[in-house]
Amino acid sequence: MELRLERDEAWSLMAIVASYIIDNSGVSQAGKQRIRRWRSDNAENSPEMEALAEGMNQAIGAYVEAKTDRQVRRRGRYVRVSERK
Repeated sequence: MELRLERDEAWSLMAIVASYIIDNSGVSQAGKQRIRRWRSDNAENSPEMEALAEGMNQAIGAYVEAKTDRQVRRRGRYVRVSERK
């Protein structure tokens, strides 16, 4: 299974998370301003957003790989799913 976020999808997710933090957390006004500034600096078509989207994809891929790396029985012994490939 492969899950890959496009840049606009990653930007939408980042915007939702940033908005939630601003609206529902105990962050100070100065902290909220820094989050807003960070969100505007990482605009949808910026190179920074491309790097963030790639980082998100790597993190998601590593998480999915770790969750699917389980042991199976093979010819009387147990091996990891990732070792079978």
